[in-house]
Amino acid sequence: MNNYKRAIDEIVKFKENFESIDPKIPRKLVGELGEFYVLDKLYELGFTELKHKGGQAGFDIYIEDNGKKIEVRTSLLKNEGLYPEDVLFFGWRVKNRNQKKEGKFDIMIGVALDETFKKPKFYIFTHDEAFSVQDVDIGRFKNVQKKIHLFESETAYKEAIRSKPKLVTKYERHINEHQSDFLNGWEKIHGAS
Repeated sequence: MNNYKRAIDEIVKFKENFESIDPKIPRKLVGELGEFYVLDKLYELGFTELKHKGGQAGFDIYIEDNGKKIEVRTSLLKNEGLYPEDVLFFGWRVKNRNQKKEGKFDIMIGVALDETFKKPKFYIFTHDEAFSVQDVDIGRFKNVQKKIHLFESETAYKEAIRSKPKLVTKYERHINEHQSDFLNGWEKIHGAS
């Protein structure tokens, strides 16, 4: 078992034990778990020279094998009061309003975690794909300039568009309607510049 798998097992075990004490899992735990899932997957794909930056460099993982910078964003299903309460989505921030540089990463990986933390799904975006989402104005989250909301179902997606059409940008609609172009698109890591 590699160290990434060990870290995943320990975080999941901690989460399971901690839930009985306090069901609100610290956000840092979710983000770290997503990074370890990505590190483990990259290792399985044959990348052996991985540097876990942990947010110290404007990206999370540096692949020395090919010089790629990977940004990992991790989300549980949520609502955040943005849509009608039955509309759940995975949400990943792409850019903050005060962010000076856009070229911090080559690839953004959106990790979608279920409530067990055991079955991650990976949505892979090249830098250009991630920054193709249009700017948004989200009242409660004024600092978020670009984001990706991936809805849990077609029904939730249609309800989100019906209730908040300006909040679901044109390129987000493309992502939701063509999820297979992004789900497990690991080949983008070999070809992205």
